[in-house]
Amino acid sequence: MSGAAREAARYRFGDSSRSGMLLGLSLRQGAPLVAGMLWLALALMIELPVVGLVGLALASVASFGRWRHTPLYDIAAPGARLGLRRLRGRGVWTRRSLIGAGSGFDDVLPSALTGLELIETSVDWAGSTANVGVVRDRAAGTVSTVIGVLGDGFAASSALEQDGMLAGWGAALAPLARDRCPVTRVTWQEWAHPVGVGTHRQFLAGVATRPASSTTASADYADLLDTLDRSTIAHDVLLTVTVDLRRVRARRGVSPLATGLVVLCGEVDLLAARLSTAGLVVSPPLSPAELATAIRVRSDPTREHAAVPRSLAAIAGRGVAEWGPMAVECDWFHARVDSSVHRTYRIVGWPMLPVPADWLAPLLTGGGQTRTLTVVMEPVPIVHAARAANRQLTSLETDRDEKQRKGFRPTARERRRIADVETREEELAAGHPEFRHVGLLTVTAANVDALDDACAQVEQDAAQSMLDIRPVAARQGEGWVASLPLGRSVRRGVWT
Repeated sequence: MSGAAREAARYRFGDSSRSGMLLGLSLRQGAPLVAGMLWLALALMIELPVVGLVGLALASVASFGRWRHTPLYDIAAPGARLGLRRLRGRGVWTRRSLIGAGSGFDDVLPSALTGLELIETSVDWAGSTANVGVVRDRAAGTVSTVIGVLGDGFAASSALEQDGMLAGWGAALAPLARDRCPVTRVTWQEWAHPVGVGTHRQFLAGVATRPASSTTASADYADLLDTLDRSTIAHDVLLTVTVDLRRVRARRGVSPLATGLVVLCGEVDLLAARLSTAGLVVSPPLSPAELATAIRVRSDPTREHAAVPRSLAAIAGRGVAEWGPMAVECDWFHARVDSSVHRTYRIVGWPMLPVPADWLAPLLTGGGQTRTLTVVMEPVPIVHAARAANRQLTSLETDRDEKQRKGFRPTARERRRIADVETREEELAAGHPEFRHVGLLTVTAANVDALDDACAQVEQDAAQSMLDIRPVAARQGEGWVASLPLGRSVRRGVWT
């Protein structure tokens, strides 16, 4: 090693915009326009040009129109479903049974949670048997379990130490990007919520040996506690590992679900060992009661929740713990769950400039709002990722050469997109794995007015972290579910 001091690394994100499939338009944006042209051609054939022009005009509005800064082609389908539910008097969902959720009891869950089931399994963890809660998604054919992860001291570490921590995190995830890996998704969620200094006040009251004096120091300390009470927040990080049952090798005489649970527990055990080696503190997988409590608290943090070791669902043999909401109402830009209101944003733009390791600090530490940052990562085998990068680079270079032959110069964004793909191809050739990622940000408050105030602050914090966030229109129910440790965070074509 040379004597020169090593500099901290800078991290770059690729261009998040996608090249269009038709005249620079995406498939969803171009489909209405193509349909309008076909309608015009058909109308001209039957000598009804006015009808054809009206159809083309409507198709153009669907392709290029916006409603509340949201493209119409993006909200047409979910908006229609939301409107139909309201017209049919089903805008507010309420639970009809207290027995629980599970197979045959889908009516006790809202549509965004349909198909999910909380089951229990036993694993050997740290030399002892532990009961683990597993979320089974019957619709997607997956099973997921949740562990707690703590990276202590990151904010107070030097830039070089932070780089080392990130390298350890990447090394722990790298084995998941292997061919035929059963792990299809890893989701980490950082939940921040105000906790105040009530516990500290109780501690002071318990250790006091004499009545509080009216000295200047006592008054200053009381003022300090009052100030900190509004800004003291807690950060809880949960890591959800999801296994696709279709990728699990079948075993003779064993059901696919039982085999999938064994594979899931094995993958979680190996991942936890790698995370511990990287210096992270890993807690055992959450039990059914702990997982149910986490889901309920994050769904409705304005209400006190206690862990329910045995619910009506368990007594009736229909589940292991009570975890579903009592009422859900979805609107265009918020979802009301019991007595709390949620608004979910999608991260549509990541930093364009090189950033240090702590680039998310303004968002993670700013404000005193209750919010959940969700990052969904899907491992891509290196062979598949290299093949996709090669196809994308060939397409981009062909488009560039075609434009140059016709006298057009490539834009700066097009040149950067080509450079990003070339860099990714070199990293894959060097053995670095690739993870597709999607970022979601959910803000929670007690009412809509408080939610608007909290969202205004969160939008500023996200801008300081150089993130471009936009609320998901007409899909706030799915956004609320994505903020929960359930393993149902991404549906292809919805968030991507």
